[in-house]
Amino acid sequence: MQTHPFGSCCDELAEVMNAVPNSFFRVEENGVLYLTIGYVETEEGPGFFDQAVLFCPFCGKELQTRLEIAQKSDRSV
Repeated sequence: MQTHPFGSCCDELAEVMNAVPNSFFRVEENGVLYLTIGYVETEEGPGFFDQAVLFCPFCGKELQTRLEIAQKSDRSV
């Protein structure tokens, strides 16, 4: 399991995760790192499409596995 905070693999990920005012990266309460990859305006407001991040998009280091995500999300693989 992940033992260090996301963004410790490289300066680029650390910087974008802390970008002001908001980052497209976010860590849910369950500890899974997500990246917003799209959004759409609906009658109810904006809708976002998020994808769990397996590898750092900047340095390529594995950040979390599908099994870890499934366990944290309480879902089967």
